[in-house]
Amino acid sequence: MSLFKRRSPPPPPAAKPPVPEPAAAPEPLATPAEERRRARRFTLQPEFPLKAVLSYVGRDDTGAPVSTSRHGWHWKGRLIDCSELGARMQLGHAMPAVVGETCDLRLTDGDFELVVPCHVTHLRETPEGLVLGLRHDITDPATLQEYKRLVELAALSSTLRLRTRTPKPDDSGYFVERYGSNRPASLTVWRHPANSAVAAFEFILKDCLVRVVHGREIEYFAGDARGSSPATSMRSMEIHRLFRWVVPNLPPAIPDDVRAFLRHHAD
Repeated sequence: MSLFKRRSPPPPPAAKPPVPEPAAAPEPLATPAEERRRARRFTLQPEFPLKAVLSYVGRDDTGAPVSTSRHGWHWKGRLIDCSELGARMQLGHAMPAVVGETCDLRLTDGDFELVVPCHVTHLRETPEGLVLGLRHDITDPATLQEYKRLVELAALSSTLRLRTRTPKPDDSGYFVERYGSNRPASLTVWRHPANSAVAAFEFILKDCLVRVVHGREIEYFAGDARGSSPATSMRSMEIHRLFRWVVPNLPPAIPDDVRAFLRHHAD
């Protein structure tokens, strides 16, 4: 018996199948720099009322840390902007830091305090002082929730744009301006028909509303404009603090006289 079997004649060649289109290359994983670009920054104006202190260990002329603990090493400054990933902060005269430095960002306003663990991602010397890029290292869920609220607050106040303006008085007898955003925030302003002076406003901030009519006390409501109810005393205090934080950070799209009217009631 032959070890080699006789092979059958090969079948006729089949028609060549169509060449498939090359598959699209998968998107590369985001690098840290790309992540920073995708995380939108929201500017915080110098008048933003939260006080900012950065705690990190100072270094000597050789770059060596002068202490083994951050306790007592507090540098006052101000937040320039914030994003979901971190923040930028400007310090005055402070001891040098290095990229990778671990630190605590402490934000306070009255009885409010938020401590954000973070590290330095970049730094830059300016005539006004040291500007540090910070990336948060938050592991505590409650702290992360509060930090996200701060970022959302910056977004609410800085993204308002004019949506509509009535060319003549509406049914209320006043000119009406409406400012909106892709965020859950809107501002409606009523102006006197005689001189266009601001007569009243309603400011919706997520799940609360602030209303002022010239000559009357400020009012606070829990819920949006269509289903709101007067806020309790405790909730009114929370809403007013939110209002105080938002007003100094309004964008240039808000006219100066409207800004001044809101600031008068926020103080």
